[in-house]
Amino acid sequence: MASAHSPSTTSRPEVSIAASPRNTLMYERVTIEVKGLMPGEAITLRTYFHDEGKKFESHAHYRSDVNGKVNTSKQGSEGGQYTGVEPMGLFWSMTACPNHKYGTRYMKNDVTKPLLVNITVHCGHLDSSQCRHDVNPIATTSVERWYMNTNVERFEVRAGRVRGTLLKPKGPGPFPAVIDMFGGVRPGCNEIRAAPLATKGYVAFALAYFGGEGQPPKLEDTKCLEMEYFEEATDWLSRQPYVQAGGIGTIGICKGGEMALAMAIHFPEKIRATIAFSTAGIFNVCPTSYKGEFFPHAEYDLHHDNYQQMATIMNQISFAPDGALITRDISPDTKLLERYQKFEKIQCPALIICGDHDGSVNWTNNGRIIAEKIQTNGHNNDCELVVYPGGGHLIEPPQAPLCITSYQPPWGLIHWGGIPAQHAHVQDEAWTKMLAFLEHNLRCDSQSIPASKL
Repeated sequence: MASAHSPSTTSRPEVSIAASPRNTLMYERVTIEVKGLMPGEAITLRTYFHDEGKKFESHAHYRSDVNGKVNTSKQGSEGGQYTGVEPMGLFWSMTACPNHKYGTRYMKNDVTKPLLVNITVHCGHLDSSQCRHDVNPIATTSVERWYMNTNVERFEVRAGRVRGTLLKPKGPGPFPAVIDMFGGVRPGCNEIRAAPLATKGYVAFALAYFGGEGQPPKLEDTKCLEMEYFEEATDWLSRQPYVQAGGIGTIGICKGGEMALAMAIHFPEKIRATIAFSTAGIFNVCPTSYKGEFFPHAEYDLHHDNYQQMATIMNQISFAPDGALITRDISPDTKLLERYQKFEKIQCPALIICGDHDGSVNWTNNGRIIAEKIQTNGHNNDCELVVYPGGGHLIEPPQAPLCITSYQPPWGLIHWGGIPAQHAHVQDEAWTKMLAFLEHNLRCDSQSIPASKL
């Protein structure tokens, strides 16, 4: 990949800034080092990007050591958008600039192009507004952050009624394969997890189940989610000559997690492993069916003009300090879980991941019940529930800007939860946990793992 960088510029020639590596994958760490400062000098490091119409930024306060250096991997921030030693703090703490609506969420649409992050050094400890108006930083550089490397190929899928995007390592394979699904607030397919999974050597099929070509634009417009659609996607993927035989994996978050588990329930002979992030485990928003049988779903309205009805139906709602809606306490009674999905029918290894500060789903009860139900079938004890302290609902690939609250029409502000620094570490740990689970349960011993570097 050709670099888009030019040499660092500086208004104090003795000061330099270096970011290593300057071309890197999104889940990899970057070290930022500033040299040539006065001992004990106060500086502000700022990161910002303008990508796909969205502008995000962060800043942190540092003080140079006795040698006039600042190294973000070793030294702690004294203030700004995080404190303490956070090697990737300047990346995960980025938030939307003031010209955006509060709660703007960053999710990369075109994973074939890098995210270009600019890094600047400013004298003194400044706030974000002062950084934006400082047109003469003392040093600047930039880094390119990629979701996939040059060994990955990508193409759109239109197979019968199945819609999505497939990303795979180059070559004939066979490779282990997964179907990856996101939640019910973002239509179409999202590739931010599939692309790095392909970089790690998996055939990753980002599946659209609403919002795709020929599909209802919104999940709430869907009259019924037919499990046959997901089975067709499974069969299509399994037939590809570059896909390893013996079953595929399913991965999903939120509503996508419901469907990942449902696939393992309804056609267990085709699913080799399943991972669910932050899912209530129930069918909600719209009904689901399989082979003519309809399954009950949680019927509640989250429309922002209907809070009183929602409170009556679901007993309780609450709000975060910024006014965002907290839905974790309005989930249906956990006693109803048995009516919604027959988790005991899952026969493959299962990994259930959640955070204990989820503002959307009450995982304290739901996750435990789901795991226990999976293990009651008498022959599937390979189910692990991981509850991360400080983790919120949107557990996504690491080192990208966190999303604690987002604006989701027509509901308004939704509080997804998570304690920022802890949630950032959760995303890092959950990514590592997921990869280890997939390696153990999907990849054959004889398969080699493609290089996952740029």
